[in-house]
Amino acid sequence: MALPDVTTSGGPPPELTRSANRVDFVLPATAESVAEARRRTRHHIDAWPLASGSRDEAALVMSELVTNAVVHTDSRTVTCTLAATVGQLLVQVRDSGTGESTPEPSCPPLHRPGGRGLMIVETVSRCWGASRPADGGHVVWAVIETSSTADR
Repeated sequence: MALPDVTTSGGPPPELTRSANRVDFVLPATAESVAEARRRTRHHIDAWPLASGSRDEAALVMSELVTNAVVHTDSRTVTCTLAATVGQLLVQVRDSGTGESTPEPSCPPLHRPGGRGLMIVETVSRCWGASRPADGGHVVWAVIETSSTADR
């Protein structure tokens, strides 16, 4: 179950200015990019001192956020960001779409496939949010609590 401070909709992502580990990558906003975003997420954070559970959660969250950008916007590209500091990992996706809606979790009927991505993000993240930058598009982000591999 999610913590009470889980949704920070409308807010910008936290600034991780002292991030020892950070990577940004740009992908086309296509269905094929979802798997590529997941692969790149795993590739980049495998070199970082994070517990394996944190890596799995980061790949899952990245996959869900990229899927939402591909399905729900008219963006041509998505910019993915991973940034880790002690105890937390930021997973962020920015699109350049023109859609007016703000991402929010939904509760679709059980028989309907899809529509549960942000519920998953909400469940595995300490907090998450979405904002609309002044220059357009959407930024959707999540912070995952981590522990270093040395803590295990």
